[in-house]
Amino acid sequence: MKKIITTISFSFLLALGLVNSSYAVSLEGLGIGASLSHGGFYAEGTEKEESKDDGVDDTTEGGAFTADFGSIFVEYNFGPIAIGLDYIPAAIETPQNTNVQGTLNNTVKGEFENHTTLYAIVPIPLGGLYLKAGAIYVDLNSVETLETGGSYGNTDTSGITAGLGYSFEAGSGVNIRAEVMAAEYDSVSLTNSGVNADALTQDDTDTTITLDEMYSAKATISIVKTF
Repeated sequence: MKKIITTISFSFLLALGLVNSSYAVSLEGLGIGASLSHGGFYAEGTEKEESKDDGVDDTTEGGAFTADFGSIFVEYNFGPIAIGLDYIPAAIETPQNTNVQGTLNNTVKGEFENHTTLYAIVPIPLGGLYLKAGAIYVDLNSVETLETGGSYGNTDTSGITAGLGYSFEAGSGVNIRAEVMAAEYDSVSLTNSGVNADALTQDDTDTTITLDEMYSAKATISIVKTF
């Protein structure tokens, strides 16, 4: 998905007319903007612990949190349809979770970083309403302090998003938008790299966390200037 988005994004930039045979810059039809969102995130996680003495133990729990975040975007209008690229520059952090094992305290939280969405906006002939849908790429970082040793490392995932919005013309090529979007992300797995499952000692465990059923919903206010 990352390679697909990168390739399409490069083709998109060429289509904007930012580079042509005479190296002139054309801004006609180009839009740039910024957004502020309030979002809710939900995921279901399964922790699989493998030990020589106790075998395999699975624990599944669901969790949710909310966050406020901003994004910047660029888009181009191909007639009534706009194609754009949205980027969240700051990481979205999950709440920190603490797990106590005897006298050892393990803390971990996650970060959604480089959240990038390639999207399309299609107007509805109902006075400013529009449909919006796109493909998502995001890095998932594990930030942990494990007194038991090891680390879970980082990974990435992709997803899809869709929603409904309303655009108000403020004049001089400036539009104010309000929209609601929902997203679904692909499942990912993270394994504690500090222990080798083939060489477990009596007290060691090899732990894998699988995140699935990952969803988000957000309400967004945006301002965009179209040339």
